[in-house]
Amino acid sequence: MEIMSKLSERLKELMFDCGQIKSEALAAALGVSGPTVRRWMNAQADITLENAVKLANYFECSIDYLAGMSEVDRKVSARQLPSFYENLRKVMAECAVSRYRLSKDVVADVLFTKWARGDMPLLTTVCKIAQYLGVPVDYLIGRTDY
Repeated sequence: MEIMSKLSERLKELMFDCGQIKSEALAAALGVSGPTVRRWMNAQADITLENAVKLANYFECSIDYLAGMSEVDRKVSARQLPSFYENLRKVMAECAVSRYRLSKDVVADVLFTKWARGDMPLLTTVCKIAQYLGVPVDYLIGRTDY
């Protein structure tokens, strides 16, 4: 839950810096409920990758910055993302890491099947994978070119 704690602090900071935007207004812009945003703000609930991308796009920042994995607030513009599963496989091949190794060291193998079907991972899971592979989250999901 450390990632969510960092995201909570960063989210509060970004909301304050953007003119003290209220959770209800942010929720409406993202298409989620106000209580959902407040749970993220209080590190009481994990966030899906899809919603993390919406947040990062809203604030025009990297997901790495949003999750507290980088102290540099890079401007990242919204763009069409590839399939998480396909991009993960591409990055794994670049890093010479097998599915077996990743499932043994980081995530349950069953998640690969879910992602291949189109299910979205949780941000905490994606952050763990990115750290293991030594790449930025934004690159892992196809949001940047590295």
